[in-house]
Amino acid sequence: MDAPTFNLRGLKPNFGALRTNDDVHKSIHLCPLTLAVIDTPHMQRLRGLKQLGVSEMAYIPTTHCRFEHSLGVAALAEELLRQIKKKQPKLGISEKDIICVKIAGLLHDIGHGPYSHVYDGQFRKLLKKAEAKGTWMGQNFDLERYKGLPEVMEGWEHEDGSLMMIDAMLKYLGMEIDERNLDEPLKQIGDGIRSECFGICSLIEGDASGEYFDGSSPLPPDRVLTSRDWIFIKECIIGGPLPPKGMSVKKSKDTNNITYLLGRPDSHKEFLYDVVSNRHSGLDVDKIDYLARDDRRAFGSSGNVDPMLIENAYVAWGKCGRPDQCFQCRHTHVKSSADRHDGMHLMICYPEKMVQNAMSFFKKRFRNHQKLYTHHTTNAACFMVCDIFLLADPYFRLPVFDEEKDTLDHFSSNESANLKLPISRANMNPQSYLLLKDSVLDIIAATEDPNLRRARVLINQFRSHKLYKKVAEAPIVSSNGKDIDIPWQRKLWNMEDNEIVDQIVKCSRLTNNGDSSFYLDEDKIIVEKRQIHHGMGSDNPVNNMRFLPKSQLSKVRNAPEDLPIAEQYPESDYECVIPRAFLQRTIRIYCRDFDKDVCDHLTTCYHQFILTIQKREGNSISRRRGDFMDEDALEPNVLSQSPIHYSSEGFAYSQSSFADAEDSLTYRKRRKKGNLFSAVMKDLEEE
Repeated sequence: MDAPTFNLRGLKPNFGALRTNDDVHKSIHLCPLTLAVIDTPHMQRLRGLKQLGVSEMAYIPTTHCRFEHSLGVAALAEELLRQIKKKQPKLGISEKDIICVKIAGLLHDIGHGPYSHVYDGQFRKLLKKAEAKGTWMGQNFDLERYKGLPEVMEGWEHEDGSLMMIDAMLKYLGMEIDERNLDEPLKQIGDGIRSECFGICSLIEGDASGEYFDGSSPLPPDRVLTSRDWIFIKECIIGGPLPPKGMSVKKSKDTNNITYLLGRPDSHKEFLYDVVSNRHSGLDVDKIDYLARDDRRAFGSSGNVDPMLIENAYVAWGKCGRPDQCFQCRHTHVKSSADRHDGMHLMICYPEKMVQNAMSFFKKRFRNHQKLYTHHTTNAACFMVCDIFLLADPYFRLPVFDEEKDTLDHFSSNESANLKLPISRANMNPQSYLLLKDSVLDIIAATEDPNLRRARVLINQFRSHKLYKKVAEAPIVSSNGKDIDIPWQRKLWNMEDNEIVDQIVKCSRLTNNGDSSFYLDEDKIIVEKRQIHHGMGSDNPVNNMRFLPKSQLSKVRNAPEDLPIAEQYPESDYECVIPRAFLQRTIRIYCRDFDKDVCDHLTTCYHQFILTIQKREGNSISRRRGDFMDEDALEPNVLSQSPIHYSSEGFAYSQSSFADAEDSLTYRKRRKKGNLFSAVMKDLEEE
């Protein structure tokens, strides 16, 4: 049988220096290869995904998209490796290594869903609850409507989406990865770019020949991106070996499967995997870019990247900081070629003078999570978007039909061409996922299906900035950032969300004494357990970095096996800049009801529930500012975004945004006379 004939083209020639402006990096160079990747629907889809999801509800300027962030990460990845190559030429960093890591930076977020982390984070958690309950916000969540649809992989996250979308992008360009011929050009499977032209056309720095290719004719083999190179790109995105087919990245990491790096199996090239996703410390070009970019948009700061983090990066041997989680250290069969390097990795390190810069970086990460990414208005909007998705999911469908190829992708040929996927399953097919952007709310809002009416109403409220209200917030005290100091707070934190909701509803029933005007049901209450940290949970992330003393910097130009050993920097030498704790926990309560009186009533019932736990645990109550108080306490909760007033009964009233003291006073006057708190406590104890 004759080989199929395809309509093939080369890369677009770029004889000049094609660049684009950027908020953070000012100017970004684009080569013909990166242009070919950018000019695909899969990459262009990122223009329709806001980088910070719904943060614009709290910080109006934060409307930047994943597309510009991806360009920034690609630019930083290239700059970092060129700096290292210049300082350490014996590492053997090739032009293809640099381009592959650059493309990994460009494509690392290509698998994100609508509103970024909302889709693979909170939405997935609430989806499990809806499936278990069979209802959501009083609406039937019928699992029968999902029969015959593909199941979402256990532990699916946006990195899994990125792996799927890269394969779909290559298919769109007429190629695919050939696992049987890893060191050959990509396998040609259709019309598109000729695989022998899919590589580096630009001038290569240090190349004495000075050759430049126009992109229309086949490239020399050392310039063509092979199947191994594209596997390397995928591995750089997830920071380790690819998971087995049908298994999520998270599930694969949680198992003890023996896995190998295929892209760059040489241990002397291991540091390349730390550029985009640093598994050792978390300090990588992805975070460097988004912290600077988000800072600029949200807080009006300069938004500049710390140049020292790029210019002072070196490669040296270092001991693994997390051997129990490292895919290599967990398996004894992975050994270095030299005995003195057993248990060590070639990793990106810094001079000792960079310790405070590193700590400042992680402090900025914590600050952004505290003030921006988990702002109470942002999270209220996040819960609202999740509710819209869940109300629409059983009835709203996205097509999976590939109109350009006139075939069904991902499904066998005997399946119906009319098969469509809901929002929760669209991530399992690249064609439907292409359509799943932030604009999905506009599509739902434009429907006429009566089953989607409640979703449309909620969308209108969301668009009108009529968001769920945070009615209570308090910190969970921990002196060391790990253990919870106060027993009743430990009890509260360890309770399931639905258990907390049930107890609040019980307080509401006892408080109303038959009056149903402010009756609370579980669908009106949202419990958020917020945990924010500096990058490594309750641990110091700088302890997972490795630093070189000044006396060892002269050895960085040695061959890889003779590079110096970088060490952990002692905390005692920079203790003045170390936070007291690296992890912060907070409990927040939100109300889905927009009625102010209902919000106030929820606040009352919640604090009654808290005081019940305090009494049952028999604890002395902390009098730190921000903690819940006992019956005699009069000090306000300063963490609340709204005024709080403590009554003589000893519990708080937290008003919704823009409320004033008179509103709270009016509400208190409407309450029935008598010591209601004592009565409620007595009833709860009897139960």
